[in-house]
Amino acid sequence: MVVRLLFCGWLLSAGVWAEAPLTVAVTASFKPVLSALSEPFSTATGQSMRLVSASTGVLSQQILAGAPFDVFFAADRAHPQHLRDALNLPADRVTTYALGALVLVTQDPAVQTLDDLHDYAGRVIIANPLQAPYGAAADQLLDRLGFSGTRVRANNVSQARQYLSLNLATVGLTAASVAQDLPGAQAIDPTLYPVLEQQVIVLRASEQTRRLLAFLQSTEAIQMLRDMGYREPGNGEPVEP
Repeated sequence: MVVRLLFCGWLLSAGVWAEAPLTVAVTASFKPVLSALSEPFSTATGQSMRLVSASTGVLSQQILAGAPFDVFFAADRAHPQHLRDALNLPADRVTTYALGALVLVTQDPAVQTLDDLHDYAGRVIIANPLQAPYGAAADQLLDRLGFSGTRVRANNVSQARQYLSLNLATVGLTAASVAQDLPGAQAIDPTLYPVLEQQVIVLRASEQTRRLLAFLQSTEAIQMLRDMGYREPGNGEPVEP
């Protein structure tokens, strides 16, 4: 009887473990995509995801501190490559999943095009360049344009979007993926800023993580990436916001 109860308890705990959601660390710029794909992924595979989102730099620090993530979608290649080396993971744990796009968002009549930023003395919201790859790209672009106004640094692109959507800032440079429904969003020539090659690193290899990465190669997922302003690695031009 005791053996049977122990066996039944083991089956119950095994079932709970099997149904446990993937814990996915996702950079703020890619969260809208994974959020939209969460239900289709669950329907297709019977699995679910628990998303934990912040800037790429913050999530990378959490992983090095031992955060129990299964997989990490970063907004650059530098952080996954560093994590792979620091954690002594195989090279095939890291792959490029998308190329990101930076957009200009403006509701200020003084800024109609990107070139207007050269003589603009106002505030421009960007993500924190020290933690967010999109912020670093925006910072370099502003340097290239000779912008001498005030750079307001949000924690990440999601917070930058909040500032813009609430009109707490009228001009910003942010990820196309978080600016889809913002008025005044304009595509930027991708040759004007560093390539935003976004990589994913598998921290805990499993059948679940394999299925997630395979699902991101599906027609539905690829179309979602395009709709949210991403390019496939090595293919096509940036999608208009």
